[in-house]
Amino acid sequence: MAGNPPRPRITVITPCLNSRSTIEVALDSVRDQGVGDVEHIVVDGGSTDGTVELLSVREGVTWISEPDKGLSDALNKGLAMATGELIGWLNADDWYLPGAFAAVLEAAEAHPAAWWYTGGCPIVDGEGREIRRAVTRYKNAWLRHYTFARYLTHNFVPCPATFVRAAAYDEVGDYVLTQHYAMDYDLFLRVGRLGDPVVIDRDLAVFTMVEGTKSMTGFEAQFREHSEIARAHGQGHPMAVAVNWLASHAITLTYRSLRRFRALRAAPEPAS
Repeated sequence: MAGNPPRPRITVITPCLNSRSTIEVALDSVRDQGVGDVEHIVVDGGSTDGTVELLSVREGVTWISEPDKGLSDALNKGLAMATGELIGWLNADDWYLPGAFAAVLEAAEAHPAAWWYTGGCPIVDGEGREIRRAVTRYKNAWLRHYTFARYLTHNFVPCPATFVRAAAYDEVGDYVLTQHYAMDYDLFLRVGRLGDPVVIDRDLAVFTMVEGTKSMTGFEAQFREHSEIARAHGQGHPMAVAVNWLASHAITLTYRSLRRFRALRAAPEPAS
């Protein structure tokens, strides 16, 4: 009698640049998952802060360090190196929660025909303290009721907590080099055309949000890309695309107002 088929191999791709202060936590979170076949690929863009020296003494990590054309290019380099059947993208300042890979593998075995798998992803500050709990609850509610049309209205699928089958990349292609902030949204919408994700009812990863990171400094450009991407993939869903445009503009205007308000509050009192 034939035995059970081998569990899928998981590949994690971590793009990084000058990430010495954070990447060890990300590396440890992959190493400590405690499941059998895991491949961790780090694509470094030419760090000068000790990241490369750290990678050179880490066991179980495949890495390269060379200039690239941005985040999408780094991810595509990682994809070209990947040998796993399930592929995750983990930034150098994020990390996986214990048991995440076991939960993904269980979902993959229960739903072998699915193209992608995702779960919850709390947001933390630079000290690892959870923040924006209301945002996380909001996104989790949308995730539990995922449809492609709803996904077109805004990006609520958390990138660090999402795993895509390598076969899906074969179908939809690589990350787009001209996208600098929302390449995950574009890729996931392409995969979403193939089929809905399997939503795992637990937190899988943690997303770090601090001032100075790309997701914060490029906030407005990110939402512009969201709107453009939704329009590019929104055939047959004009209302969802319109909602995305309105929401992106409303969020951007709100963010601008908050920044101005904070700047005014921080400004020194005029001399009398």
